[in-house]
Amino acid sequence: MNGSINIEFGKTVAKFRKQIGISQEELAYRCGVHRTYIGALERGEKSPTLNTIEKITAGLGVKMIDLFNS
Repeated sequence: MNGSINIEFGKTVAKFRKQIGISQEELAYRCGVHRTYIGALERGEKSPTLNTIEKITAGLGVKMIDLFNS
């Protein structure tokens, strides 16, 4: 696996974050993760756990399925 799923997931997170007009730092605060983690996630450098994905959906105000159907 070349990590392309991480890159696509990160792009989707960034898309939703930008749509609601918040910074990576604000999303990190809403999710209870470190601000640098969101940047690494959006660049596809991190592979989030299901627990982290749940936090991200809460922070973005979307359903989990939305992150995978975009």
